[in-house]
Amino acid sequence: MRLLKTLLGSGVALSLLAGSVMTASFVMTPSAAAQSASAKAIVDQAVTAGIVGETASGYLELVSGSASSAITNAMNEINIRRKTVYTQLARQQGVSIDVVAALTGEKQIAKARRGTKIKTQAGAWVTKS
Repeated sequence: MRLLKTLLGSGVALSLLAGSVMTASFVMTPSAAAQSASAKAIVDQAVTAGIVGETASGYLELVSGSASSAITNAMNEINIRRKTVYTQLARQQGVSIDVVAALTGEKQIAKARRGTKIKTQAGAWVTKS
């Protein structure tokens, strides 16, 4: 578990805020990279607008429950990429995916900008101060 926290804390195998993932076994094609860059830009704008927020569970969620299909699709793309990384790390460390996701959620919330929405473990949306 300590090694897992170290890996997550150092950013090894994770570049989740950017919405892209690069590991030794996962290399994005140019079109996939373009899609990820587009998804990142859309989600970044949605986060700034308070439509999307980081959660303690390690995934992005809609704050209000509804958004445009572009925002929802971009958020889902990033969450799918995150789950891929969480699955790989969980297998490597012999822990559950939920453990990896929660540890990453903790890190993502810590990195979130002031004024953005974050969802606590209790399930409440708060504005990060």
